[in-house]
Amino acid sequence: MKKGRGLKRAVTPLTREQLESMPTGALLARLKRLRWCEDSPETSDLSEDERATAAHLILFKSDLAWRQAYADMTDILACREHVAAKP
Repeated sequence: MKKGRGLKRAVTPLTREQLESMPTGALLARLKRLRWCEDSPETSDLSEDERATAAHLILFKSDLAWRQAYADMTDILACREHVAAKP
């Protein structure tokens, strides 16, 4: 999976119930996408128009929606089974 640039980094918000029904691999991929979000609008190269078109998406780590999505992901993944890495 590539990082993408601009609005391609945006993540769609999901409810906790939707997240709990997802397989672990999909959750880990979503966690990676959340980590790829930009830090804040001030450091972003997105224009105001681009940000306005993606107002319903998660774009920045400084947003409350990002913090809630990240917390939900880590809580759900903490309850999933862990597979030890092969030596």
